[in-house]
Amino acid sequence: MQLSRIIGSEARPKVRPFWRWVALAAALRAGAALLLLPFLIALFTDPALGLAWLCALLAAVATGWMVERRVGILAFDIGLSTMTSVNTRLIGALLAAPPGWLTAHRQAEARRALSGTGMELFAGFVNFAAQIGINLLVPGLLAAGLLFACWPLGLVALLLWPMLLGTMGFGARMMRRAEADFAAAGREVGERSEEFARNQALLRAAGRGGLAGPVTRAVGRQRRATMRLLRFSVPGTLLFSVMSQLAVVSLFGTIAALLWSGRIGAVEAVALGMVVMRYLEPVEALAALFPVIETLHGTVGRTVSILDAPRLTPGRDLAPSGSDIALDDVRVALNGQPILNGVNLRAAAGQTTAIVGPSGAGKSTILSLIARFHDPDEGAVRVDGTDLRDLSPDAHLSRLSIVFQTVQLLEGSIAENIRIARPDATDAEVAAAASAAGVDEIADRIGGMGAAVGQDGQRLSGGERQRISIARAFLKQSPIVLLDEATSALDTASEAAIARALATFRDRTIVIVAHRIETVAQADRVFFVDEGRVVEDGTPAELIARGGRFAAWWAQSRAARAWHISPGQG
Repeated sequence: MQLSRIIGSEARPKVRPFWRWVALAAALRAGAALLLLPFLIALFTDPALGLAWLCALLAAVATGWMVERRVGILAFDIGLSTMTSVNTRLIGALLAAPPGWLTAHRQAEARRALSGTGMELFAGFVNFAAQIGINLLVPGLLAAGLLFACWPLGLVALLLWPMLLGTMGFGARMMRRAEADFAAAGREVGERSEEFARNQALLRAAGRGGLAGPVTRAVGRQRRATMRLLRFSVPGTLLFSVMSQLAVVSLFGTIAALLWSGRIGAVEAVALGMVVMRYLEPVEALAALFPVIETLHGTVGRTVSILDAPRLTPGRDLAPSGSDIALDDVRVALNGQPILNGVNLRAAAGQTTAIVGPSGAGKSTILSLIARFHDPDEGAVRVDGTDLRDLSPDAHLSRLSIVFQTVQLLEGSIAENIRIARPDATDAEVAAAASAAGVDEIADRIGGMGAAVGQDGQRLSGGERQRISIARAFLKQSPIVLLDEATSALDTASEAAIARALATFRDRTIVIVAHRIETVAQADRVFFVDEGRVVEDGTPAELIARGGRFAAWWAQSRAARAWHISPGQG
């Protein structure tokens, strides 16, 4: 059961006692309801005996109240323990998960889980868990008791209860499927609306100031998902309503038939009617709790999906001393679609290796495997001959500097954002790294290395943010450097400065995903990747002379760099 998997280790010893107390509370409720039969019958036939049954009834009610109080205390303890431990376990699961697993959707789910799961589970245990359990058990216990008091009515009650639960479960399944589509449509509307707002300047400059097409289509899909949600909710609700009415008719019809046949008298019929009302009360209570049950189901599902995140194997604490990199027959697929299909690649220690190819060829996936943001489905990624799965992820990452195409900056100064790579670096080392990446020019423009970059680096251009990211790589002084289109947002002068800086680190193993020929020209070896395979490899000069795919790409890139608009005359 999913719920048992998110309960903290401190609370687990209390779970079995909790459910035993819940079962006892349900038995006492059912027993109190069944005691109505002899009490009401004796009340009309033998008042003295009725007083004795009344005392028994009061004793059952009082005992039930004390038991339910104990249930409440246990529920509070379990909820509090779970609330205090679940966020720690979620954070642990996220830290152990491959970084590549954290897609934008999963990041949103993780934020939602971390911000609300603890309180939702606490409230669920304290306020609802016991009531849900008791209301699920009472009708079955009452039906079993009625088999001894009035077996025809008990048999009808016993048959009706699983049917009522089944219709309730059917409605829940239909709602969950429709709600999943609705939630996905809502996320898409949010993403498209954010994109639309963020790109207003571009859209208005292009004469597209009205509602953007992607937003309109996303809203349309959300509307269809809403209508589907309504359509799916009606059959389940209607079926449960019909089943509830059928239960009422069947139970009271059975009492009426027994009365008309003379098998029970009027007093017994009234008493049995009172018990039937107690039988139907949990049905109404569960129907009222249905939204809460569905909310808790969603909370538990989100939590378990994160706790079940794939985990990188811990491996050894010591990383290998060498820095040569090899991909051996690596295969990776996403949702059944192959991304890498038998890639073999060697990046020699101390050399610069460039990976080029068309968009979607799998270049960035290769870098993510080297960084161990993912593990391959088949094959192996090795550093110094050791499979990365046998190494400690932290030890491996400590020997990597990574420059992403999309740069993340913190709301701090330029120096603080560079120093993230090596917190113990001196001011002189930070300044040297900044100078190597051309960041000192940015600092001069906005007020020095202590100047704030703004939230997400909003005071800087894309190229300036990328320079800071490259400065981080220089500062870390790691033996392996991975650059994913790291110079894509730089102008020609900045890229030339970066190229000169990279040339000073020839002792490192550098792997670059690039599309600019100035960057590729410096590589010791080039791998041309297309459709998830390495189709060519060699030095830039060898590949150009070969006249294959790389040579065509090179010629096209050179032509694009030479292209310009001639000034008009007149």
